Amino acid sequence: MNKLANLQQVQDWEVYLQSPGGTAFPASVRMVAMYDSQGQQVGWRWLLCDISEQQAALCARQQAESDLHRINAVLQAQQEASIDGILIIDENRTVTSSNQKFSQLWQIPAALLQTRDDRQLLGWVLDQLVNPDEFLAKAEYLYQHPEESSRDEIFLKSGKIFERYSAPVRGYQGACGEISPLEDYYGRIWYFRDITEYKQAEAELRGSQQRLALLIEQTPLAIIEWNTNFEVQTWNRSAERIFGYTTEEMLGNRFEIIVPENAKKHVNEILTALLTQRGGSFSVNENVTKDGRTIVCEWYNNPLVTPDGQVIGVASMVLDITERKRSEEEQQKFVALIENSSDFIGIASMAGQILYVNPAGLKMVGLSSLETAKTKSLVDCYSPEAFAEFQQKITPLIFQHGFWQGEFRYRHFQTGIEIPTDCSLFLVKHPETGEPFCRVAVIRDITERRQAQEALLKSEAQLRQQAEELKVALRELQHTQTHLIQSEKMSSLGQLVAGVAHEINNPVNFIYGNLNPAKEYTQDLLSLLQLYQSHYPKPVPEIEDFAELIELDFLKSDLPQILNSMNVGADRIREIVLSLRTFSRLDEAEMKAVDIHKGIDSTLMILQSRLKGNDQRPTIEIIKEYGKLPLVECYAGQLNQVFMNILSNAIDALEEGVESEDEGNNQCPIPNSPYPIPNAQFPIPRLTSTSLRDAARSLLPRRSTLGTSRLVQAPNSQCSIPTIHICTQLQESNQVTIRIADNGLGIPEDVKKQLFDPFFTTKPIGKGTGMGLAISYQIITERHGGFLECISQPGQGAEFMIKIPLIQNK
Repeated sequence: MNKLANLQQVQDWEVYLQSPGGTAFPASVRMVAMYDSQGQQVGWRWLLCDISEQQAALCARQQAESDLHRINAVLQAQQEASIDGILIIDENRTVTSSNQKFSQLWQIPAALLQTRDDRQLLGWVLDQLVNPDEFLAKAEYLYQHPEESSRDEIFLKSGKIFERYSAPVRGYQGACGEISPLEDYYGRIWYFRDITEYKQAEAELRGSQQRLALLIEQTPLAIIEWNTNFEVQTWNRSAERIFGYTTEEMLGNRFEIIVPENAKKHVNEILTALLTQRGGSFSVNENVTKDGRTIVCEWYNNPLVTPDGQVIGVASMVLDITERKRSEEEQQKFVALIENSSDFIGIASMAGQILYVNPAGLKMVGLSSLETAKTKSLVDCYSPEAFAEFQQKITPLIFQHGFWQGEFRYRHFQTGIEIPTDCSLFLVKHPETGEPFCRVAVIRDITERRQAQEALLKSEAQLRQQAEELKVALRELQHTQTHLIQSEKMSSLGQLVAGVAHEINNPVNFIYGNLNPAKEYTQDLLSLLQLYQSHYPKPVPEIEDFAELIELDFLKSDLPQILNSMNVGADRIREIVLSLRTFSRLDEAEMKAVDIHKGIDSTLMILQSRLKGNDQRPTIEIIKEYGKLPLVECYAGQLNQVFMNILSNAIDALEEGVESEDEGNNQCPIPNSPYPIPNAQFPIPRLTSTSLRDAARSLLPRRSTLGTSRLVQAPNSQCSIPTIHICTQLQESNQVTIRIADNGLGIPEDVKKQLFDPFFTTKPIGKGTGMGLAISYQIITERHGGFLECISQPGQGAEFMIKIPLIQNK
């Protein structure tokens, strides 16, 4: 109580009390002094409180603080021990923590870190980046989207490469680590790792892998990997090339697909042995390609063994030696060919020592065996005079050109007689250095050939003389035949043309002589009809109906026109008959002075039907440039025949040109031809007064194509209009030149050389005899003492130039 008396008026302390049950519990005790009205202390008031729960909460808080200190210490230690640079930014964009690695990576001054300003740190970092805009945009995006994480790579100007990882810092609830709602967002943590060396190593590894892949893909050897079930795991391009199967076709397939049936058992034994041994194997096998060919391959097989000694597969390298095998077989055939050749085949060193002679060669020069031949040298194969000549004339040529061919003589070792031979001597050079290392001789005994040649030369001289005589006789025969054909042809043609002209002329004269009376009678009838109409203007209905039916007014106006058209048609027929008579010149068999222009015009008149356009080609334009010519002494009928032949050939050439354009899909549109299409089939119309009028008008002369227009382009076409150009002029004082040119395909040089040969033709069978130009050439050169030449190039058309004297020498 004395102690209590010394206490303050209010005192608090904690004690452990015992409950009635005997359990101790912590309690809080408060003693408050009690006073009477005079201020005298009269006692103490005790306040007791059970503080078990408070004590438990305090202990828990103290333990939590201790754990928090421990976790912070561990996290700080982990943060400093991390190989990554770590930066933690709170939700207010303030730096809350960073480790030393972060400062080292970005070389950030301590003073800048102490500011804890994220924007200042960001500015420092951006100055070091290759692409700061992209870095800043990514950071801003993540701050705007706190729920997202990110991993990427950033490139510094110094050449370093950092890996950047960022994740939100958020609270966790429960023992299962469930993420709290977005309201528990505490900022963002950034990790930076220097991966420069890793990237370099990765690039080197990738390059090494690429080089290995290229080696596998580009090696000429087929690289094949099999698993333990002998199924293909790797199949490179060379394997595709050798066997014909693509990688997709072979992956997972077994070896039997490329092994012929008769070799499958043997190959299976080889592969099985590879799985039980540590060494490789080599074999030469036949294989089958995708297209069924049998090839020969060398196989180098090695088991793939892991470090613990387990076989996981087989690697095979395959070389196609089919061509090499064939070369070996060809070499064997070549050796057999040399051994069995009937010619001398020998090999000598560059010093002249004989190394090899085949059996036929030994027999030719009289040597008993190859061993005996090897004891000889080149000097022993010739007589002294022949060897000196060989060394002086032939050896330098061999070393200069590498070979020599010709005739020379060799010595028979037993008889000493010189053998005439045909020789092929050459040097064999090393494939790498190009230096010659041996001589080869292929020699044939030509003794019998020499004898045969001498006999042949004698017989050839006799045959040559006989051939020359036959050639002269044939030439004379051809000329005679040409003259006979020409004479008969011209005679028959002249008689035919004259007969046709005569037969046509008689009825035409009859028609022409009656046209004038018919016109007078018609005019009288029309005048009489006019009188009737003037005196009887209103005839009976029956006459009016008939007049309307026959279109009386039209008949009155059209009938005179019909008679005029008939008159024009008759005139034209008389002109054609005159042209036929002029062309035939039946009454001018002897030479006399004539107008050549009339002969050309009459020929064109006869060919008029071929000049007209049709459904295959446009009309052929004729350009005439006639000079002022006097009368020319000539055989008029024969000269007309020359014009006919040349103009006909020109028309043929132009038609071939049009056909060539059609075949080349370059067809030219045909201008509207004023002429009817030959051989066309049309239905016969009912004749009316209108149709009679049209028929009469069709007899009017049409526009002639024999104008003087120049070569022009067809309307809406890229092709030239087919054209024949005829030009005449007087040159010097006694020479007339006639040029006939076309714009056809032209004539090749080899054809032009034979153009005037009898029976030569380029036309199909049945379209040409080959006599037209030959006869024309004889008419001009022999009958008229003139000159006929063809000037042409392929694609440039052709021009025939005729030159004849104005007055023939008597």
